[in-house]
Amino acid sequence: MSTRACWRKYCCWIGHVDKKFFNTKDTKSTKDKRTQRSFNFPLCNFVPACPAVFFRGIVFRKSFSSMVFCFLILVFCLSACGPAAPTPTVSPTNAPTNAPTATPIPTATATPVPTPTSLPTFTPEPAWYQALDPALGALKYQYAEVVNKKAKVYASLQDALGKTGNYGHLPKFPAYVAYTTRETHDSSIFYFDPVNYGWINGADLQLLTPSTYTGLLLTREVPFRFGWVLADTQSVNADGATVQAYKRYQVVREVPTGAQKAGFIAIGADEWLLESALALVNPAVPAEAGPNTCRFIYANLATQTLSVYDKCKLVFATLISSGKNSWTFEGRFAILYKVDYSSITPPATSTSEYYIEGVPYFMTYSGNFGFHAAYWHDAFGEAASHGCINLAPADAKWLYDWAGLGERVIISAGK
Repeated sequence: MSTRACWRKYCCWIGHVDKKFFNTKDTKSTKDKRTQRSFNFPLCNFVPACPAVFFRGIVFRKSFSSMVFCFLILVFCLSACGPAAPTPTVSPTNAPTNAPTATPIPTATATPVPTPTSLPTFTPEPAWYQALDPALGALKYQYAEVVNKKAKVYASLQDALGKTGNYGHLPKFPAYVAYTTRETHDSSIFYFDPVNYGWINGADLQLLTPSTYTGLLLTREVPFRFGWVLADTQSVNADGATVQAYKRYQVVREVPTGAQKAGFIAIGADEWLLESALALVNPAVPAEAGPNTCRFIYANLATQTLSVYDKCKLVFATLISSGKNSWTFEGRFAILYKVDYSSITPPATSTSEYYIEGVPYFMTYSGNFGFHAAYWHDAFGEAASHGCINLAPADAKWLYDWAGLGERVIISAGK
């Protein structure tokens, strides 16, 4: 029997004994009787099984005999209950003796991150043009400028090597020739001219590299003017400070702005280029076309630009070189004749002197005047011809393929 149960059993019995032997009649006051009655019921009903509480029910008795009797009863109860059951202990597990103590992890204090100020989101402008395929600029011949007015054209390579008298001269000078092959003998180079079917000493020639400039194919309608930088330059802001550099033939577009800067064109937010350094194209159908003309070639002599319209929409634009000294006449014309390669010389009535072989993509629109490629210069964007409208090789090829016989041509003095 456990100690606690033993105590409860005997304390209940003691309560009855206490009532029997010590609840004698006396003349105590009513208050004392109430105090005495508070102990005249079994101790097990209100006292936990504990010796200290047992003595609470006794120490207030004033009889010595009662105290002795209770002491004896207490001794008897202790001997009867026996020793207390041992308290169970927890056996240690096979945990390591020196278990590491967990180091408290410092609590990170959240630092409020300031919310960045919202910036305006700019939608990239959709592409509005693409350059021509460079393959359009591939030509049938290679070319050279004749630098010796008395250059000889030998009938055969053996004649050229032997410097025989079997040779001729070019009809005009200055002259530009086409060639297809070359031969090297004893450090001398000779070029074969397929037009004159003869060999020319390389010492009399300056080899040429045709321009690789190309115009623009428009991929959508645009409401703004655009064009090309005619010479290396720099843009400025409204105060005249330099913004950035621009290269020749670089494409730019006009940007609407509420500000004005005399003699300059706005090409960005507070960025300006000299108007005289640009050749600009207006995408709108020109007034000279009239209300019922929607497919035509338009050359602007003032800006030295060419625009091609189809279904009343601008589809192609580029730089040209028209005739110097107003040798190109304005008016309305049509394509009369087309030939892929031709040699040109001035008409009998002309005061000009020149001879040019293998001119690519010739299209006449009035007499001997026409459109063609110019492999001998790269001055597009300025007047440089003897009256024809010169184009870069790739542009001339594109126009040659696009235009049919009878295609409308409008040449305007421009503004």
